[in-house]
Amino acid sequence: MRVWVIAASVLLVSPAASAQQSSKDILASFGIKIVEPMTAKELTAAKARVDAELEKSGTAALFENVSDANGGKARHRASGLVCPLGKKGQRVLAASMAEASCETKDGSTIYQTRVEKAPEGATLETAVEEALTASQKEPGYVASGGVAVTGHPRPGSGRPDHQTLRFLSQISGQERLSRLQIGVVRGWVLTERRITSNKNAKPSTMADVLSEATFGTGMDIQQ
Repeated sequence: MRVWVIAASVLLVSPAASAQQSSKDILASFGIKIVEPMTAKELTAAKARVDAELEKSGTAALFENVSDANGGKARHRASGLVCPLGKKGQRVLAASMAEASCETKDGSTIYQTRVEKAPEGATLETAVEEALTASQKEPGYVASGGVAVTGHPRPGSGRPDHQTLRFLSQISGQERLSRLQIGVVRGWVLTERRITSNKNAKPSTMADVLSEATFGTGMDIQQ
């Protein structure tokens, strides 16, 4: 049995899943991408690329290279946020001791993750209110699919409660659809944003379920 890594989660796929279709094709039909673990040689190269990106962004002192066989990545020392790095389209957007953000571009889809130190007394409700206010200031803002959906992970899972906002806005002159997930994790406000072209956006129930289930896994590595 092979182990496939999906974002921050792990899925076991039997080679006999389909006589007509490979495991990769089956998962791809749900909008899920899979990767195989890297070899030692590939891991060494990935670590070097991550180091190069941190130097380029001027954030080497704020991150630790924690790349492993599942991919290149760096951990923000202050918050514990882990950013995927080392591939084309992956970069650190900004970082300080009080915040960090990174981005992955995959075709026409953009994934952005950001953490910032939560103000004293911050709650999920206040964090979502601030995120909604900021979203409404984006050009062409229109709520999509309802204003907010609250996620309550299974007790004991370690995942934080969070809310999901969906809206349309104009980015670089084009209408884009955003899914914004917000939560408060260990005193940090975590925001995960997926941006797609509204014209090319294809609903994927399975991808949405995985996104809800894995929210916050990027903060799993402790200091």
